[in-house]
Amino acid sequence: MDVVAACRVLVEVSERGGVTRAAGALGIAQSVASRRVAALEHHLGAPLLERNARAAVLTPFGRTLVPTARRLVQLADELEVSADRARSDPVSVAVPETCALRDLAVLEATARSAGCHLDLRRENPSRRVELTTTGAVRVALLAVPADAARWHVPLGVAGRRATDRPFRIEALRRRRGGRGHDDDAGNRLRTGPEDSVAHVRDPLGRAGEVAGLAPSQLPTDTSLTSSLASVLGDGDLLLCSEAEATSLGLHWRAIVDLRLVRGYALAAESPQDARRIEAAVADELAVALGVPDVV
Repeated sequence: MDVVAACRVLVEVSERGGVTRAAGALGIAQSVASRRVAALEHHLGAPLLERNARAAVLTPFGRTLVPTARRLVQLADELEVSADRARSDPVSVAVPETCALRDLAVLEATARSAGCHLDLRRENPSRRVELTTTGAVRVALLAVPADAARWHVPLGVAGRRATDRPFRIEALRRRRGGRGHDDDAGNRLRTGPEDSVAHVRDPLGRAGEVAGLAPSQLPTDTSLTSSLASVLGDGDLLLCSEAEATSLGLHWRAIVDLRLVRGYALAAESPQDARRIEAAVADELAVALGVPDVV
């Protein structure tokens, strides 16, 4: 039986002086209200109402239970309010700093229309791991190797000049006079914070060694702003996705002799949070991350 529903009838009977008035106040049929009271009487083992030809009034036993029944009803109402509030509380999600603001706004709006409220925080890879580990955010998009990833973002190089020339790592090798074969003033391929992870930096470093590059030609920057300043000011190249290059106003091309990929997977304290977000905004997440060819 529904104890709370029966207690609502009992409370209304005590306040309105009869089952018919109680049923009207609750918006139910009088017969339904009577059945709920009868079920509660059976459950509690004693009569709650004294019935006669003209009316039904509370028994002493019923009057004794009314204060407790009222508290139970109030707690049930508070529980529903708390549940509504909890459902509408935003889920904190740590996302890459490279996600464009507009893409994140579309993601958040789409999630909201699906009843999933998000609080998006742009952070670098190590910070996203830390926030997830400590429980400071409920969900995070972690940078993972391609074979463990849900989303894959191919990386290439971007510079301030447009060119149709395919890019090879060895093109940065210095010729006489200090310039590289790629004719970029800086002869450096910079890595921003988002790609300062082992599964990207290690293969890039090995490729640089094979190509005969100096370690200083593959610098890692602490901020994307610093990377972009060097690209614009010194002619360096930036390791990034095509979508990121477009957002930064740079010209992008693929690396033909090395495959580098940003891999992403959702990590969450509660798997239900991860499933809910992926079900609501998987495509929007892909766009924000820079996954190509998202329909």
